[in-house]
Amino acid sequence: MNRIFGFALALVVVGGALYLLFPYLRTSQTEVPVDGSLEAAVKTETTHDESGTYLVDVDYPQFGIAAIDADIKSKVDSAVAEFKALPPNPPESATPQNEFTGTFENVYIGPDVVSVKLVLSQYTGGAHPMTIFSGLNYDRATGRQLLQDDAFTMVGMTVEEVSAQATAELRKKLGDSMFEEGANSNPENFSSFIISADTVTFIFQPYQTAAYAAGPQEVSFERR
Repeated sequence: MNRIFGFALALVVVGGALYLLFPYLRTSQTEVPVDGSLEAAVKTETTHDESGTYLVDVDYPQFGIAAIDADIKSKVDSAVAEFKALPPNPPESATPQNEFTGTFENVYIGPDVVSVKLVLSQYTGGAHPMTIFSGLNYDRATGRQLLQDDAFTMVGMTVEEVSAQATAELRKKLGDSMFEEGANSNPENFSSFIISADTVTFIFQPYQTAAYAAGPQEVSFERR
């Protein structure tokens, strides 16, 4: 399962009047690049909230498929709520406002699968923010979230085979700086992935297979 949603928020919008009273809760129609053979309008839901101690600014997708939309919204709401529950920084801190931001990319809507990469970033001071890249993938017909075993089935490989190929590719790119335990055959190492018409791409978080400065890593496998 994806492990990124440890931070959360419960926001309720009731009627159009609340849009005027609370402009930080709004929905906008945007031109989102969609990969796939089936055209679809992807709606961007925006959650924005600010106080003296925190700033929240998250965009997340809605696909017009009730079960999928509800699950994505629930994950984002949970993530923001836990973030808001963090203790505030001291007034004298160089970072008086904790920040939680989010966006999404790599949207794919196919005949069988809906897939998107959700990028959530939390900054509470220090050298850099902590950003988590979460692949959210769903069976289009049922709304069921697809997990690692589904991804392994799609590429026709076992976790050991996926691990071996991913390790070889990452070692070639990263050399001796690679953290090999981050791509070993523990299935949790492959919990974040995105799907396109032709590939399944596994996402390795910052610090998972290399130092933060190397950024997230990705290894793609052909769908079979």
